[in-house]
Amino acid sequence: MLRITREEEGGLTTFHLEGKLIGDWVGELERCWALWNDARDLQKCSRIDLSEVLFVDDRGKALLKRLARQGAKLQSTNLFMRSVIDHVLSLSTAAHDKC
Repeated sequence: MLRITREEEGGLTTFHLEGKLIGDWVGELERCWALWNDARDLQKCSRIDLSEVLFVDDRGKALLKRLARQGAKLQSTNLFMRSVIDHVLSLSTAAHDKC
């Protein structure tokens, strides 16, 4: 199961994820991102908070890589997820600290 909560504050949108980014839940995050991305002001920054994520499968990692390339800043206070983020970003050419 994956819970996705979106928070808007000033010019920053944060997607808070809780649970596991696996299987069909990867598609759900992609759908939520696409809906928001289509409607957003291109000047706004976005962040994906993975602090409450317990596991990410290969599809989830590939999606995080794509989202980082689209400008999302990936973050986590969880050391395990920090290592996943570091791995995903090492595969990506995105400017991670854009926001």
